[in-house]
Amino acid sequence: MTSPAPDGTLVRRMFRLATVATLLLAGCRSGETALVRGDRFWADSNYTAALAEYRLAARQDGGNPPTLARVAHAYAITGQLERARETYEQLIKQEPRYSDQAVFDYLTLAREALDRGDRFGVARAAEAALALRPGIPLGDMATELARYHASSGDGERALEFFERALVQQPPESVPPLLFEMATLHERQGGCADAVSYYRAYLQRAAYAENANEARFRLGTCAFELGKRARDSGSYEDALGWFQMVGTQGYPANLVDQAWFEAGEALMMLDRRDEALDAYRRAIFAANPQSQVAQRAQRRVQEILLTPR
Repeated sequence: MTSPAPDGTLVRRMFRLATVATLLLAGCRSGETALVRGDRFWADSNYTAALAEYRLAARQDGGNPPTLARVAHAYAITGQLERARETYEQLIKQEPRYSDQAVFDYLTLAREALDRGDRFGVARAAEAALALRPGIPLGDMATELARYHASSGDGERALEFFERALVQQPPESVPPLLFEMATLHERQGGCADAVSYYRAYLQRAAYAENANEARFRLGTCAFELGKRARDSGSYEDALGWFQMVGTQGYPANLVDQAWFEAGEALMMLDRRDEALDAYRRAIFAANPQSQVAQRAQRRVQEILLTPR
């Protein structure tokens, strides 16, 4: 079971309390250390100056965890993800309890990247958080991560994040995700999976903007799967795929061929009456002068003239 996402308010409060405590202690001393100066700059929201002092303090005290925590958090606040990650890795080896602070900082950077439309930045920061908390909820960032990995050619990783997004997004956001998952499966050569997702999409968005494209792609995939099944001698499977194309009516240019191929599969299965109906459907859907129409007509005559 994974830990829940750290509470950002709690992380900030802990950091602020540590800063205040250092400043109070400084009031009892005559000299001002680098850590104290860093906390003073931090209190003034001068994060760049605070970071410089914290780094100096870390060199002076050999990298004590509270100092390293300040350095890592300051790197995050100033947008330096890679340096923040390097420092957090060093810190967490000493004190694993700082993992929550690291995850909070990474997710904050990911959200900032999302807000400015930086998909690469979202991916880098979110992946850093996931390395520490693999099951952490990502919300709408899951979709952006999926699209990032899809555009980068990592289909498996993209599909993993699409699956997360399906669970975490509201119902009205699900159909577009199903369509994207279907097209991704299709690009990867997974037509059977693509068909499943196209059908799921059409069940939820039969009249949406991409509905006709989904029907076209579904039919194209089904026809290809039918040919593969036919060529391997799996006539029952081939019949199912070809009938799907014919019944759906998409793509329009493949409907006549689909019904003809369905007839051929039925003949191989010795279901002549059903084959006769499939051939007649092919004739009805085809251009009367086309080769498909002529071949189907010959099959009809053969069935009618051949004794049972």
